[in-house]
Parts: sequence; C-alpha cells; structure tokens
Amino acid sequence: MDWSDVAETVARVAPAAGGALGGPAGAAVGGLIARVLGVDETPEAVAQAAADPQAAERLKRLDQEHEREILSLTLQAETTRLTEINKTMRAEVGSDSAWRAGWRPFNGWMLALSLAVVNFGLVAVVLRDPAQLAQVVDVLIWSVVAQGAVQGVNIKQRSNDKARQLGQQPGGLMDLVRSARK
Repeated sequence: MDWSDVAETVARVAPAAGGALGGPAGAAVGGLIARVLGVDETPEAVAQAAADPQAAERLKRLDQEHEREILSLTLQAETTRLTEINKTMRAEVGSDSAWRAGWRPFNGWMLALSLAVVNFGLVAVVLRDPAQLAQVVDVLIWSVVAQGAVQGVNIKQRSNDKARQLGQQPGGLMDLVRSARK
C-alpha cells in the first residue's frame, strides 16, 4: 500500500490533503496527516485511523488549517520534478552524441528509402499483375502517410531544438498568424 491508495479515503473528508496524497508530495502530506492523527507515518496506519469518526474531524481541521502548507508541499514537489525533467532535456539537447543528433535525420533517410522501395514495388506489381495494383496501393499508402507524419514531427522538433540552442524561442503556426495580424 502507498499514499495514493489512501488518497481517496482521506479526500472524502479533507479534499486538499487527499488530493495532495495522490501527487508528488504524497509522502510529505502523508507524514503530516499521520502526525495529526497520532499514528505511525505509514499509509496502512493512516487508512486504519481514517475510519474513526473522530479522525474525520481532525482531518477536516487539518484541511482547513494547513491548506496553504499542503499546497506549498505539492508545488515544491512538482517544481522539483519539473526541474529534473528540464535538466534531462537540456542534457539531451546539449549532447554531442551521434545517436542523439542523428536519429531524426535517420528517420528522414528511412522515409526516402521506403518511398523508393514502394515505387519499385509498385512498378513490379504493375508489370507482373496489374489487377493487384489497387490492393497494393491501399496497403502502401498508409505506410507512407505514417512515415510522413513521423518525419513532419521530427523536422519540427529538430528545428525547435536548433532554435533553443541559439537562444531563440521556437514558434509555431499560431505565432505566425498572430504576428501577421499585428
């Protein structure tokens, strides 16, 4: 059992505390709840104590009196989580690894190679059995569409990464529309 398992039970009486239990600040808020209830700082002990009607009153009071503290704990935990994600993303962008820098261009080359194979395949089908052309085109078109969509996303993301490396804020289609309206 972990804190998120107790979150729903606590949230019935104390919504702010229960909501925080299910999030990144779960352990800190769980410890606060356990201290208020006078039990061990474990999800099991809190779950058992939460069934007591007197505990419900204490949880309501906790929710009212410590709402700001609970929110602060939640925000701190979320900020820490996002900071770690940001560090990871920056390390990836700053990497000189051929694999990291080359996987998007690799997808482009694979798309070009696949299209070449598809074209040769279509020619072979037409020469051998022209009646099968419709079925082959139906199957192959979805492959080309899927690869093209992946390549489109890769091109956009690679452009965004390069803009960030230059210290620029990457923009999108709506940014162009907004700037044109001004």
